Amino acid sequence: MKTTICTAAQARLADKTAIHEHKIPSLILMEHAALGCTKIIQNHLQPGDQVLILCGPGNNGGDGLAIARLLHRPCIVYAPKVSSMSNDERIQWAMLEKNEQVHFSSFKETLSLLQSVDVIIDALFGNGLSRDIEGDYKTLTEAVNASDAYVISIDINSGLDATSGKILNACIISDLTICLDCIKTGQLINEGKKICSKLECIPIGIPQTIHRDAKTAILLDPMEAKHLLPQRPDDGHKGTFGKALMIGGSYSMHGAITMAARACYQSGIGTLTCFVPDCIHDILAQKMEFAMLKSGEDKNGYFSNTAIEALAKETGKYDIVTIGNGMGQQESTKKLVQKALQLSTCTLFDADACWAIREHPELLRQDFSIILTPHIKEMTYLCHRSLSEILQDPFGTVQEFCASYPNCTLVLKSDITLIGHKDQMYVLHQPNSALAKGGSGDILCGIIAGLYGQCRNAFQAAAVGTYIHSCCAKQKKDPACFMPEDLIHQIPNVFQSLREG
Repeated sequence: MKTTICTAAQARLADKTAIHEHKIPSLILMEHAALGCTKIIQNHLQPGDQVLILCGPGNNGGDGLAIARLLHRPCIVYAPKVSSMSNDERIQWAMLEKNEQVHFSSFKETLSLLQSVDVIIDALFGNGLSRDIEGDYKTLTEAVNASDAYVISIDINSGLDATSGKILNACIISDLTICLDCIKTGQLINEGKKICSKLECIPIGIPQTIHRDAKTAILLDPMEAKHLLPQRPDDGHKGTFGKALMIGGSYSMHGAITMAARACYQSGIGTLTCFVPDCIHDILAQKMEFAMLKSGEDKNGYFSNTAIEALAKETGKYDIVTIGNGMGQQESTKKLVQKALQLSTCTLFDADACWAIREHPELLRQDFSIILTPHIKEMTYLCHRSLSEILQDPFGTVQEFCASYPNCTLVLKSDITLIGHKDQMYVLHQPNSALAKGGSGDILCGIIAGLYGQCRNAFQAAAVGTYIHSCCAKQKKDPACFMPEDLIHQIPNVFQSLREG
């Protein structure tokens, strides 16, 4: 089952569609949610633990009341006045009111108990919250955060904006958040990624077709990556698996194109050609026996403006062209980017190529596929947003860009990575500081290019390539000690685990 990632509005619409169009009663959805949450909560409880459930005035509070009933053990419940409850919450209240295992506490008693209970269940507010938390609820929130108890939030941490990840005056910090039906975008960005220590997403009975039809973002997980990994037929030949041309390098950065090329070849490309400045031709010839080498004239250690003459001869020979790795922000880089696009085949822009295109974004409107792999700073070259605006709203940034450039696949790299194409989006949520080193992006470029040669689908190659790249960093090694070569050496192991998984 796919794990989807929704804004608050998308999550509410999915819930509404399930109820009104698919005729699934809201109480059934609530019961499914409570059953799933209870199963997870029980895994975190010891026999003598004292449990306090905080319920707010809405369906999130109804979830909390249902959990209290389904736990089948003594627990303490703080709940609002019945008059302020939602209709479904009132029904849950009626089912729980005479339960002898449940003790209902007052506000004052609850505050005192927060200092001594072992587990706190936060069911105060759900993803519909849009106003600041104030008054008694703010006091409760601050007391929960001061407690030593293990805190579990239901659906979303109370006080967190489900879309933007901003704190609404006060917010409960949890050890675990159990997301209902989908992860919310606000749990992955801004303050949300610090507030939500750990996320688990459970199905509650909302049909998957609702999210599919709404084109909601999809979490890249092992099952999704396995599905996306291109098949490799036994009777294939080198032409079957694609021909790649990688344009890049300079005298001071010949390692960038070397790492990109190694990753590309290790990821399954059929044949590989590197086009580099004359000044590093012999260096790369010593480094790489597997790649064919072509070169263009250089000046001061970089491609010269006349290098485009040699590149013009390569038209029609390749399935994918990559450009940018180690080229430098030079005038020649701009000219080579424009010439590379004239080869009229799938083109991957990385590193300095993203800078080179900033003055002529109209060049991104081609009849063939273009892949761009910018980090947040490089993204400012490609859109009309500042660094802070992109950080505040990465989902909106990717959606806006992909709508403007329909033949582009965008890989926006950060602690979470978003892969977008038209109205589709994958989200990789596997932060790892081991990747925060020079050379990491060059290796990602190579992996994606190698995969594209095998599937000829830019969005598919970018998504599974990003996942493989991240998994290559999961080693028993301190992230500070990570070397780019470690990533390349792990590529075969990650491929194999996906094939066998």
